[in-house]
Amino acid sequence: MFVNLIEFGISVRGKTFEEKSHKTPKISLLLSQISPNFDYTRLDDVDRVYIPLRCFRNVKNKHVIKALTSRFNTYIYLPAVINLNYLNLLESFIASFVASFDIKGFVFSSLGELRILKNRNYNNLELISNYTLNVFNDYTLNALENSNVSTVTLSPELHKTDIQNMHSKCDRELIVYGKLKVMTSKYCLLGHSNGCYPKCDSKCKDDKHYYYLRDRMGLLFKVIPNNLQTLSNIYNSKTISIQYNDLNIDYARIDILEESISEINNVIRTVREGKRFEGPNFTNGNMNRFV
Repeated sequence: MFVNLIEFGISVRGKTFEEKSHKTPKISLLLSQISPNFDYTRLDDVDRVYIPLRCFRNVKNKHVIKALTSRFNTYIYLPAVINLNYLNLLESFIASFVASFDIKGFVFSSLGELRILKNRNYNNLELISNYTLNVFNDYTLNALENSNVSTVTLSPELHKTDIQNMHSKCDRELIVYGKLKVMTSKYCLLGHSNGCYPKCDSKCKDDKHYYYLRDRMGLLFKVIPNNLQTLSNIYNSKTISIQYNDLNIDYARIDILEESISEINNVIRTVREGKRFEGPNFTNGNMNRFV
């Protein structure tokens, strides 16, 4: 799934970078998991919602996704890792979900996915690049802009000064709240303990049970299995919470993992006010560190 930017006819040589006027960022909300028991219409003051591709495949989520797409600008959030045996299904899944729901665009996580979307000719849908593309500078920003990408999610490893010095006509998005994924394992960590082999019956989809890895310091890292691709997504033990007031960004992204509707709305209000959460469970990420 590696694709050279030259394949898209992208050139950054001689590009003139333009400064954008500072404005209050809009809110993007990633729902890493969908609960059929949640009333997502109670969400307040959200400009766009990202829903992972795997959530669309769960028939229990259909009415929830219908409700979300009827109220919010909704985007399909594509996975960062794609197994080769899943690649052939990816295009058909995307086409099916676009036809079934009111989808505004995609959040793609690799240049390979960008190529797939371009081959399908979704010209009327918006393209947003995920943080997994590791955008660190103006050249990458403008290269993606030249490939009709409307919004670029900046790398969470960037220092505050780096973000302040970025210039582009392309909209910039920054993850300001959430648990970041620290690893994707090409192995189901729960298969043996849950007795899922040789046949998976989706025991991991039980909303009453949660799974974590505990490190030597006693910190808990949330594990979310992807039974379709036989992957395990592992998330950081701490939640990043960033104060973005002095950063020139267009979208502040909130990543939701296991928060309730009331907790999500509290996060949205706090982010809207330009504040951050304090305490031992939160981190400022790399804002004050140099890469």
